[in-house]
Amino acid sequence: MMRGYADPDATRERLGRHRAIAAAALGRTGLRVGQAGFGCYRVSVRVPAHAEALAHALASGINLIDTSANYADGESEELIGQATPRLVEAGTLRRDALVVVSKAGYLQGRNFDLSRTRKRRGQPFPELVEYDEGLEHCIHPEFLDDQLTRSLARLRLETLDVYLLHNPEYYLAWAAAHDHPPREAHAEYHRRIENAFRHLETEVARGRIRWYGISSNTFPAPASDARFTCLERVWNIAESIAPEHHFAVVQFPMNLLETGAATIANQPSGTTALEFARRKNLGVLINRPLNAFAGNRLVRLADGVGLAARRAGEIKAALAAADPDWAGDAPLSRLALRALRSTSGIACTLVGMRRIAYVDDIVAELGHPLECRERGASWRALARLL
Repeated sequence: MMRGYADPDATRERLGRHRAIAAAALGRTGLRVGQAGFGCYRVSVRVPAHAEALAHALASGINLIDTSANYADGESEELIGQATPRLVEAGTLRRDALVVVSKAGYLQGRNFDLSRTRKRRGQPFPELVEYDEGLEHCIHPEFLDDQLTRSLARLRLETLDVYLLHNPEYYLAWAAAHDHPPREAHAEYHRRIENAFRHLETEVARGRIRWYGISSNTFPAPASDARFTCLERVWNIAESIAPEHHFAVVQFPMNLLETGAATIANQPSGTTALEFARRKNLGVLINRPLNAFAGNRLVRLADGVGLAARRAGEIKAALAAADPDWAGDAPLSRLALRALRSTSGIACTLVGMRRIAYVDDIVAELGHPLECRERGASWRALARLL
């Protein structure tokens, strides 16, 4: 079990020794993180190459790892729990220089089996969303307490740096499918989030987490979407709990084809989700940077892969027209990351680096000189062109 947690000075010092890794502040946490993080969505302890890639990424200066209790049915967290202590013991990594993010909400695989066992005993998790066969969802404090205990054990950590509610909008999708009135559904949704936040504040007090937040695919959605998660409303919930609350990090998808976070003014104050996050100094993590959903199709934003292979020239031309800083003869995957990391308000983009070659490609991109600034006009131009 590794004791301690990420420290602002330690993260800054480590990145100072890896100057090829462009870095940014993770919002109000004070932590300094590389502009690309090790995303663990398809990473498992069963695959030796994944452990090699993680060790290589950390040795190269990457200092944020993003995982979830749901990724690889817990085996993603197990990989981190095996790999990182070895590096700490070897003296090549300090715990206080590493930022670890995990999430809770899904009940699939082992969690779904746990849910069935509890139901048979007459002790189901409260407020369980029975979404589909083999898939449930929950953000009730009783479930969060259970999941955090399991995640810390798998990660072999005493304290988790950031803990996120994982796609809580599953409740809204369930409510819409069952014809619940939207106003009532959103009122209940916000009540559940507030209940979860109050519990997470107690976890901060216990020392099991440092900061918390939400990972939601619908932060960038139009406000008219029945599954829309309003970041401004969530912020107000946190503010109502305590003036010194620990709601500090959000995560949502953004890529060359899904630009809503920077182009859709969906907040009551008239801003985009990204602009609101920047105003409140929230740490923003971007997921799905290279996996875009367009017209109900998955588009891999990498040269020579699927639809993007046929559209690569068109996409690169649109990038160059939208913003001169996004032009270049680099691979499409690197240009996609370049557009994100050049945009102020984005702290870290989570990339699947399951092979050492992927790590080297990302590290090379982070060494490319680039000014980080507000680029809303560039994203709007790109959306019109594509």
